[in-house]
Amino acid sequence: MIRITDWPGRTAAERLRQWPLVLGLAEAASSAPFLGVVLLGSFARGEADDISDVDFIVFAEEGAFEQAWQQRHRLHPVDAACWDYPRPPGDRDVPGHRWLTTDFVLFDGLIGTPTGTRVADPLHVLVGGETLGRQLVKRPATEEPRGDGDEITLHEVEQLYGRLKLAVRAHRLRSLETPS
Repeated sequence: MIRITDWPGRTAAERLRQWPLVLGLAEAASSAPFLGVVLLGSFARGEADDISDVDFIVFAEEGAFEQAWQQRHRLHPVDAACWDYPRPPGDRDVPGHRWLTTDFVLFDGLIGTPTGTRVADPLHVLVGGETLGRQLVKRPATEEPRGDGDEITLHEVEQLYGRLKLAVRAHRLRSLETPS
């Protein structure tokens, strides 16, 4: 059994439909060649809702990136629709690995090594504890992620998911403003 660490948003996250899938990711990322997983975005901030995507980085052991990349499909359900983004130019091992589950939960993530991946707060080390936390290379929260001129275009599924989230949230707001 893995130990999922606490953070201010955990109690709220445990009530969301994404929680069992987050636990599955945590379990898969808790053994070699993986070191653990860090949550980012709305889950790390404690602001996730039932249509939030799950932003994360799975960290590979130093020197084991290739092995981790080959085993990336252990991280998600077998029936998920998956796609990858290439490594950025240079020597950084931090390509994107994303998937959409059959119940429409988008996992928006990266796989990297602690020395090859720079992270900013807010973040939460879900699995890996202090050992992983001490290895993370931090960047200031105000610093923009490094763009090397080869900006990626989001996968069609991510574009559509983003539009769906906006539409659902707008509908919810309108229904709150309109008396029944």
